[in-house]
Amino acid sequence: MAKYTHMLPKLMYNGVSISDITHRIDLLKSVRKYEGLYYSALIEETMTPERLAEEVYGDQDLWWVICVINKVIDPFYDWVKRETEVHAYVDMAYDDRYGIHHWEDTTYEHYDEDSPENDRVPITNLAWELHKNDEKRQIMLLKPKHIPRVEAEFAEWMRQTKTQIQE
Repeated sequence: MAKYTHMLPKLMYNGVSISDITHRIDLLKSVRKYEGLYYSALIEETMTPERLAEEVYGDQDLWWVICVINKVIDPFYDWVKRETEVHAYVDMAYDDRYGIHHWEDTTYEHYDEDSPENDRVPITNLAWELHKNDEKRQIMLLKPKHIPRVEAEFAEWMRQTKTQIQE
């Protein structure tokens, strides 16, 4: 099958034809609704979609399947980061990495301020971003035997998509 970027519709930009990488799909409902087609995996912070696709499907060009299933639009922000990258992101996004992002009670409910009883735990900007990043390590993977069907349906969908013009 052709590489993902070769199947994408073309976009005319400044007189040059390029692949429209912003053109995204939502995995077909006929595939998504069957939980038995997927399994959960915990990935390391150093894993990339390409490496994972090579490991799971034997083809790094199937990275897009992993991204579509896990609703990863921007791999720089939607995919798991290394801890050092999280620290750099926090320093860029917040004035104070140790500033309080929110408070939590014993049931992990979020609050904008502490209670009069001072029984809520302050969560720093850094702790919050590390927590969100850690959640991204848990992903869903399509069982390999279903890949040919997804590829075929995606290729057909792309054949029906029109070229767009960007001025």
